Amino acid sequence: MINNLSVLAIVTARAGSKGLPGKNSLILEGKPLIQYSIEAGIKSKYIDDIILSSDCDECIKIAADRGLDTPFKRPAHLCGDEVPSADVIKHVFEYLKNENKKYEIFILLEPTSPLRTSNDIDSAIELMIKKGNKSLVSVCLAEDQHPDFMFKLDNDGNLKPWLNKSFVPIRRQDINPAFFLEGSLYISYVEDFLKNETFCHESTLAFVMPKSKSFEVDDIVDFHCVETVMRNKLNK
Repeated sequence: MINNLSVLAIVTARAGSKGLPGKNSLILEGKPLIQYSIEAGIKSKYIDDIILSSDCDECIKIAADRGLDTPFKRPAHLCGDEVPSADVIKHVFEYLKNENKKYEIFILLEPTSPLRTSNDIDSAIELMIKKGNKSLVSVCLAEDQHPDFMFKLDNDGNLKPWLNKSFVPIRRQDINPAFFLEGSLYISYVEDFLKNETFCHESTLAFVMPKSKSFEVDDIVDFHCVETVMRNKLNK
């Protein structure tokens, strides 16, 4: 709780993954991947409760063993590749409404961002409250993959600048900073999310995460990158 506002964390972990099958329960440096998000939520000084939305029996067991609320198994119609996160989140709040449980703020903790810490969570919540925004998302500075340095291909496979009209090189110091959603933190007032069905709108605040924490585990290459960061203690 913060400023008398109750805070819920939702951990989402579906069983299916084309990029890395069973990734949420894969062992990463001695722990299942999902455990890092669970522990970060538990250690937060503002999160009151954590609930899991999953169709994965193994993830449900991991979460339950660590004291999480696992009151349901996510319905099959909410487990496909194309299902929007908003639908999964709305399902959680529909369940909570039927249980007469209410929260003012919630944070989405996806297992694919294991480098995020409880300090990151608490700092982000504090910042959103301080600034008075309705939601907050974490971002990372785009460096090597800045849009000004990117290209597209025409129908014949020829290289074309993505943004610029010519191939004239641009100095890094002359570009406008660009940021991408890096997936660690999504926070919102519950009422506003249910109305907008998105975290990103005109009242969304950015929380800048360092590159060392902005790896998302979507495939085996990502998994080994995070493993290397952890082993070398680079995620400071």
